[in-house]
Amino acid sequence: MTNNSKDYNTILLFDTSVVTENLGDFIIMDAVRQQLHEMFPNSFLINAPTHDTIGKETRQWAKKASYSFVGGTNLLTNRFKGRSHSQWKFGFRDSIDIAAVGIGLGWGSYKKYDRIMDWPLDVAQSMLYKRSLSTKYLTSVRDSYSQQRLGAMGIASINTACVTMWNLTEDRLSVIPKKKSDMVVTTITNYWKTPEYLTAYKKMIDLLLDNYRVVKLWVQAREDIEVFAQLHVQDADRIQFISPSLTDYDEALSEDTDYIGTRLHAGIRALQHQRRTLIVELDNRAHEIAKDTNLPTVSYKDIESIANFIHGEREMDIHVPFDKINQWKQQFLNN
Repeated sequence: MTNNSKDYNTILLFDTSVVTENLGDFIIMDAVRQQLHEMFPNSFLINAPTHDTIGKETRQWAKKASYSFVGGTNLLTNRFKGRSHSQWKFGFRDSIDIAAVGIGLGWGSYKKYDRIMDWPLDVAQSMLYKRSLSTKYLTSVRDSYSQQRLGAMGIASINTACVTMWNLTEDRLSVIPKKKSDMVVTTITNYWKTPEYLTAYKKMIDLLLDNYRVVKLWVQAREDIEVFAQLHVQDADRIQFISPSLTDYDEALSEDTDYIGTRLHAGIRALQHQRRTLIVELDNRAHEIAKDTNLPTVSYKDIESIANFIHGEREMDIHVPFDKINQWKQQFLNN
């Protein structure tokens, strides 16, 4: 420990795991806190919610803090929604006191356009981000798409991949088994539940039941139970449910198991535990990260190919951009 008073900073963290039951946000914020602690080991961390409006106390801490960070999730969007409907509930009045540095931010929705110049840009939202995101430090984003979208708004950023991946070093990945386990942990996603997705979930779970002795399902949100009930899985009594707790999920991952499921950050958490992992893409979030990093994914439209992963041998050859991560961190070390 150092006695230099300059090292005892106060850091305001806009926390995406407050006022939400989505345990994926807890996985993200666990990684954010770990990285900030490594960067600022003696600092005092003040949490403020992103899913609730900004109050007087938060604005006061924003003025006092040496740094303000906003933890990465699907906060960014091209459409101005105001304080009531956006994932990051703040407006122009709030942005006066905020100059937050994004850490692993991503776009809320991904739509395909042939050219960047065809992207719809909301002038109000662009102005809001320019006022609320730091101009002194580069914002860290989780994929190239998010970087390009911010760039189209005139905001500089750096693609560091998701902060949950920052400790996936080559040494840690090299010890992940290449062959299947007898057990698999899976997930489904409550907010993707059209017939097309329900069919994919059922096919995935049936496939896992056919190929693993033990199948466990981690409940990451309350509605996951309701969605599972709609699947009418024939051997549903064989499935062991993992409680909606990150501690219980970590305990399941402490055993010799594979992970094959639809939850992106549950899959990355499995990689953190050095478990053989395949993430089923439901939207472009996992797809965009996989394009940049070779994260092991498969489309929900190609469930049958999961059998090849189960019975084949596949290295977790993930390309984390450590040079970009170090470049982002160096901004603060040099300050």
